[in-house]
Amino acid sequence: MTPQDMTVKMRLVAGIDLGPETEQVVSYAALFAAATHATVRLLYVIDYLLTPPSYLAEYVEEEKRREESEMAIWKARLQEAEVDAECVTVLGRLHESFLKEIEETDTSLLVIGFRSHIFRPSSSERLIRSLQVPILVVRGKASARAQVGSVKIKKILCSVDFSDNSKKAALVAKQFAYLFSADLQLVHVIPSHRIKEGRLLWKQLSKEERKTFDSAVRLGAEARLASFCKETEIEKEGEIYEGHPGEVITSLAEEGSYDLIVIGARGLSYVESVLIGGTTDAVLKSSNCPVLIVH
Repeated sequence: MTPQDMTVKMRLVAGIDLGPETEQVVSYAALFAAATHATVRLLYVIDYLLTPPSYLAEYVEEEKRREESEMAIWKARLQEAEVDAECVTVLGRLHESFLKEIEETDTSLLVIGFRSHIFRPSSSERLIRSLQVPILVVRGKASARAQVGSVKIKKILCSVDFSDNSKKAALVAKQFAYLFSADLQLVHVIPSHRIKEGRLLWKQLSKEERKTFDSAVRLGAEARLASFCKETEIEKEGEIYEGHPGEVITSLAEEGSYDLIVIGARGLSYVESVLIGGTTDAVLKSSNCPVLIVH
């Protein structure tokens, strides 16, 4: 694949809430926009579950004008960094507003922040689980001090499980590794805990039988990973690990000081969750750096 083949033309939407995380979200949106020559479309939704009654119209319009003034400041920040930008403020339900924006603008990448609640899905989790578009989720200590024009991505970790979705993720990771001149590392985590933890059959195996089984599984994974790298034309050799995939991936990213994790929205473990893979969900909730989810 030639460098020309790696060119990415994107339509980029950054969903912001004008809260503390706005700086980080806008900063990463600026980075990806600059790399792909895209315009950053800043989207702010004044989220109303129900249409406000007419007697509140004046207050709603005042709020909208106030938020639009703040949006204009962020637009100017991007333009000062030589990033094309536009902004739109929408009054309506959050999910429907994002869905409409993505459909009407044919969005290539959505950039959002991340929050998680214990007893119910957060707004960002609902968007991630329902929108069928690549989503860059800005989170973790690695992004905490991000500022427009100062963000860099030099190391990318891409987790694969050999599914079609993870192949898409690997190809996207390869594209951005080229655009950012970043080092790309593919990893496959053998979910050995599914076989060994609490399984009667595993407990009945002898020590030698367990060793033989582990060796066979690893050799099989190594062969599949080598074939996967060849198919996606990724020259660097991938690495094999064992354990809980979500835990292993986030630990590797933190220990290796990676700037970005790329992962498929769903993989071979689709049965773990109806809307999003269990591994992806685990990575999102504990990653130390931004996560790019590829559908």
